[in-house]
Amino acid sequence: MQPTTEQWARSLNVSTALTPPAIAGHGEPCRFSASEIATRAVLLQGVVAAACGVDPEPIVQWLKDQPIWHAASPSECTFLMNSTAARSEQILKMRWRQEAEWALLWVVGKIEHLGLPTRQCDTRRLVDEIMPALGADIEPFLATAKLRSPGELLAEVDRHYDLWCGYFQTRRKEPSLLPSDLNLQVLFQRQYAFEWLEGNDAWDEVRCDA
Repeated sequence: MQPTTEQWARSLNVSTALTPPAIAGHGEPCRFSASEIATRAVLLQGVVAAACGVDPEPIVQWLKDQPIWHAASPSECTFLMNSTAARSEQILKMRWRQEAEWALLWVVGKIEHLGLPTRQCDTRRLVDEIMPALGADIEPFLATAKLRSPGELLAEVDRHYDLWCGYFQTRRKEPSLLPSDLNLQVLFQRQYAFEWLEGNDAWDEVRCDA
């Protein structure tokens, strides 16, 4: 019988708390400001909206008006400027970026916790309650973004890295022990966001090695 993600995480000595305990004594600051991370979340919101069928033209105009268009990655610019030519796998990839966005929203205190990667994010809450509406001023959203403490960030980053590496180790050694309710795309997108946050690569260049 396959274990649940919670059981599997425990077998890896990984925290199963809604938010893992902060790592005491860790004080290294994040390389991005809260505003920069919140800006990346807004860009991802625009990309995801276009991937879900929203007309990209007003999205691009909105991002230019704010103005944060310059912070979009090359692949995001290409997609938003010509999403009708995108292949189906590219569109699906951009839709899944919503889970990376959700992870970054946790980093800047817009959501309470991430928990284990078993469920997709709350899209209704994301659109209706958290993110600024298309065409709206994003400054209040950016101004209220607040970085979590370095110890909190590192604990969650480490948890997802351990789960990411644990997935591949388990798949190689004993695939029957992979958890039945793990959402691998959710885990990947969160790991992608955290790799960007902690590393030195531009958004399009992030690699999730295990």
